[in-house]
Amino acid sequence: MPPATHRVRVCRLHEFPPGTVRRLNTLPPVAVFNVAGRLYAIDDICSHDYALLSEGHFDGTSLECPVHMSRFDVRNGEPLCLPATEPLRTHRVEVTGDEVAVHIDIGRLL
Repeated sequence: MPPATHRVRVCRLHEFPPGTVRRLNTLPPVAVFNVAGRLYAIDDICSHDYALLSEGHFDGTSLECPVHMSRFDVRNGEPLCLPATEPLRTHRVEVTGDEVAVHIDIGRLL
């Protein structure tokens, strides 16, 4: 049986150009990235220490923490440099017509 998810609307696809990020005010916060037309979603909190990653520098597929300078691959949440060593959780992105949504695994929230 697939895990239960919570579907959260992000925006219209035409409002989300490549090279941009959208922050979702969910629990946990989630950041959605448009990488050359491909959409990815990861937890928005740095795995090293509390910082909102969506406020960091996003370039290509790399996201830099605005506080600790750790970098993460937005495609899979993997840390690219210290001080972060733990990956970020990823979330499934769905595009239906012009609507972008993210599915957050509820079971992983408990």
